[in-house]
Order: sequence, then structure tokens, then C-alpha cells
Amino acid sequence: MESIIVHPKNSMELNALKSVLKEMGIKFEKAHVKSAYNGQKVIKKASDNKNVKAAPKSSKPKGQE
Repeated sequence: MESIIVHPKNSMELNALKSVLKEMGIKFEKAHVKSAYNGQKVIKKASDNKNVKAAPKSSKPKGQE
């Protein structure tokens, strides 16, 4: 099925949309908007932060190249 992205103008519209979706039994995800590089807006899932892995450490001992 296709997905849609909506952009409510204020909290009243957001709450109304959430209420309708819950009443109809439609699953939805929460997301937040952040200002990003070059002034563009980036939508990122709130759960994405859990999937970030630390960079692997070098296996070489210190002082050796």
C-alpha cells in the first residue's frame, strides 16, 4: 500500500489527524523535522537514533602504521 506524508500547520490539526487515524485503526509513525545542512529540512524517524552504530576501531596497535 502507498504511504502519505502530511504537514499539519499547528498542534490542533496534528491532534485532529492523530485522533482520526487512531479511530480508523490506521497505523502511523511519529517523526520530527530538523534543520539540516544548507537550510534544508530533513525528516528523520524518531527510532533512527537507536540504529546508529559506533564506528569500528582500528585493529592496529598504537604506534604501528
